[in-house]
Amino acid sequence: MGAPHHDIATRAQALALLQAKIPINRVSKISGISVNQIYRIDKKARERGYNPTTSTILSDDLLVDVPRSGHPKKITEEMEQEILQEIHKNRNGREKSVKELGWQFDISDASAICTLHKHNLHKSKPTYKPGLTTEMRAIRLRFAREHRYDLEWWKNIIWTDETSVVLGHRRGAIRVWRTPDERFNPTVMRERWNGASEFMFWGSFSYDKKGPFHIWKTETKKEKEAATKELNALNAAAEPEAKAAWELVTAMRRLNLRGGTRGRKPMWKYDKVHGALVREAKRGGIDWYRYQKLILIPKLIPFAKECMVDRPNTMVQEDKAPAHAHKSQNQIFMEAGVMRLLWPGNSPDLNAIEPCWPILKRGTTRRGPPLTGAVAEKVWSKAWKDLEQEKIQAWIERIPEHIERIIELEGGNNYEEGRNKSLPKVRKTRTQAVRL
Repeated sequence: MGAPHHDIATRAQALALLQAKIPINRVSKISGISVNQIYRIDKKARERGYNPTTSTILSDDLLVDVPRSGHPKKITEEMEQEILQEIHKNRNGREKSVKELGWQFDISDASAICTLHKHNLHKSKPTYKPGLTTEMRAIRLRFAREHRYDLEWWKNIIWTDETSVVLGHRRGAIRVWRTPDERFNPTVMRERWNGASEFMFWGSFSYDKKGPFHIWKTETKKEKEAATKELNALNAAAEPEAKAAWELVTAMRRLNLRGGTRGRKPMWKYDKVHGALVREAKRGGIDWYRYQKLILIPKLIPFAKECMVDRPNTMVQEDKAPAHAHKSQNQIFMEAGVMRLLWPGNSPDLNAIEPCWPILKRGTTRRGPPLTGAVAEKVWSKAWKDLEQEKIQAWIERIPEHIERIIELEGGNNYEEGRNKSLPKVRKTRTQAVRL
């Protein structure tokens, strides 16, 4: 740390006291200048012509500091602009390390980071949002325009979702350079695409009640055999009717005005294309059949009927995962008399249950991430039971505001999720529900 700077009047006072034969320690105490500094000030004044025995006048030129030459500044304003352009240019620029910038511009790491901090750029985690195609944006925009309802309408929805729980996993190692207000700049965002996971947790809730949850476990051999036996029986019962309909359509297609048929005669095969119930392999055995048997029939439908006692217009929200969208699920809802909310794909920002996953993950890893499945089941079960209904209600209350943001962004999702009182109030419209 350099010596403190003292003005010219204070320096002149110190030398005048010395000239008056005051002890230097006393001079230091009076002037506030250290003893060493007083010696240096006196020495420089003498070198510039000051003689305390013949002159009592101390001009400013005897006491003023001479500008130091120092090392010339290497980072010019032009170089600063080049560094900023490199950072803002694209995704690669946002992810560059201080060392990479130092090599590129022939400057030290310290100089690079000082330049970035000077312009309020700090290394931060990228903002993750689902990737959206043009078609997805159009679907989201249409959904938002058709659902500009007030909060009372959204209180009828049962929200459902699944999240992955990876044992002992550390997330978020990537950092990008950005200012605080660049959080949703395309160069700092990273798309998050749906993918497989190891451990899955399913939950549901409404505005008034917290619903059931389910922890997925790997399907056993016995369960697979039972499922195969049941589907074979169902397909055997449904095949004659499906075959009769196929034969009628095939016969009509093979007729022509000149008589006779052309080409090879079609052969009947009862498969997925012709209506057979088929299980497609999924890691861990999570498919439409298990979703129906373990969640939909025993948990979700009963919860929906419970909610319908107080809210007759209750509807179930599900995303478009294959397990939810399978044709056989429609029949279950129809027979139960439960309505479903038609849902746009890749829209976790519209799902009120999404904000609970980060909270549950933080809570279940506060003392370290679970390292075994048994421990994970225990802590997640407790975390779900301890989830406060007030938080659930706050998450649902912000959905109408998200609807407005999506309309404003024409289906986009590059906005900060949460409650924003500055947004315009949503207008009340007629309830639109689809009974499947």
